[in-house]
Amino acid sequence: MHTYRYSAMDHQGRKLSGQLTAPGLTEARSQLRNKALYILDISLAPNFLNPFSILGALFRKLSPKQYRSASAADKVILFRQLALMLRSGNTLTQGLEVCAEMTEKLTLSRSLLDVLIRIRSGSSFAAAMDAQGRNFPPVVSKLIASAEVSGELQATLERLADNLERGAAVRRQLISSLAYPIVLFLAAFGVFMGLALGIVPKFAKMLEGKSQDLPAITQAMLDVSAWMIDYGAYLGGSLLGGILAILIAYTTRPGKAVIDRILLRVPIIGSSIRTSGMAQLGWTMSMLLSSGLTVLESLRVMSSITGNLRLAKCFDKAGSDILSGRSLAYGFQQSNIPVMVQHMTGIGERSGELEHVMHEIGKYYQHNAEIRIKAMIAMIEPAMTLVVGGMVAFVYIGFFKAMMQVSAG
Repeated sequence: MHTYRYSAMDHQGRKLSGQLTAPGLTEARSQLRNKALYILDISLAPNFLNPFSILGALFRKLSPKQYRSASAADKVILFRQLALMLRSGNTLTQGLEVCAEMTEKLTLSRSLLDVLIRIRSGSSFAAAMDAQGRNFPPVVSKLIASAEVSGELQATLERLADNLERGAAVRRQLISSLAYPIVLFLAAFGVFMGLALGIVPKFAKMLEGKSQDLPAITQAMLDVSAWMIDYGAYLGGSLLGGILAILIAYTTRPGKAVIDRILLRVPIIGSSIRTSGMAQLGWTMSMLLSSGLTVLESLRVMSSITGNLRLAKCFDKAGSDILSGRSLAYGFQQSNIPVMVQHMTGIGERSGELEHVMHEIGKYYQHNAEIRIKAMIAMIEPAMTLVVGGMVAFVYIGFFKAMMQVSAG
């Protein structure tokens, strides 16, 4: 028999904690379920005669992984698990309870338990998910509300998982592609600063007693090093202050709106953001329309989940045009929405296949976004090579030319 320490919640939402004895972890969980308790955490109670047991319990509590917010991958796994539980004949509450126990993220587990308690108290699944705005975007509650009416909850959860997975795949590809150039640039910048602030000043002292004129590139290297020593701290402070100011402004809605508008006008970055936004528009609106939501409701959901506020404003304007009796194609006649999306939307409205057209738009622009990411990385890598090579070559050529001149007398 083992002793387990647990924390759980009852059907009224009160948190309970204590200890119990059971042959194994499965039996301990069964004991708590038989008492109608929702498990928050359960683990072996530390044996104070065994120091390794105490250290193991301490490391589990201090692990930062369980306190991080839920990622897109966590939500994909959750929706797929919940759909599988429903397909296997389990009830929604049983599926939620099992998913809450299986997830490693403490914040997501507590959100699911809160959803479970609200459902037990008579709330709908959609309303309970809507109350968890920190972990789930509005599109989740909207789709679930529609699925509860149509009875297609399992299919809706699978669509949600597919949609989140597609967006996560694009972000993952972008991050993995940019990792190498960024690391290369930081390493080269560190080498350059080490040479400019550490090696070059010592080299300059060695040349002070020489009456010869130094090569132009060597003199330029010494001048850059002296300038960095004198004003480098001010430059670094100004850059750091500017970055912090931008980040702080980005946390406010007016500042984010201005920065988002500027980003859309940057040649390469703006087109990439616009392409990704159109891919999200196509996939999400196709999913929402197929779940029974109206075009106006779909646009409102799109506006609430779009990261770029300028694009979100475009969707708001399209919704206002629909309320005024105009078509979606007319509402999309804006500078930040590509002409192809405007024409394809009009075709979908006239043929009555808007859902299918939006799906094709999402497929096309996601493929286009992947191509743009690859092209951008293909441009960045040689540019980084030139920058890094130029920085290192500048220092080494100046150093060795001076050494050769001094050694030649």
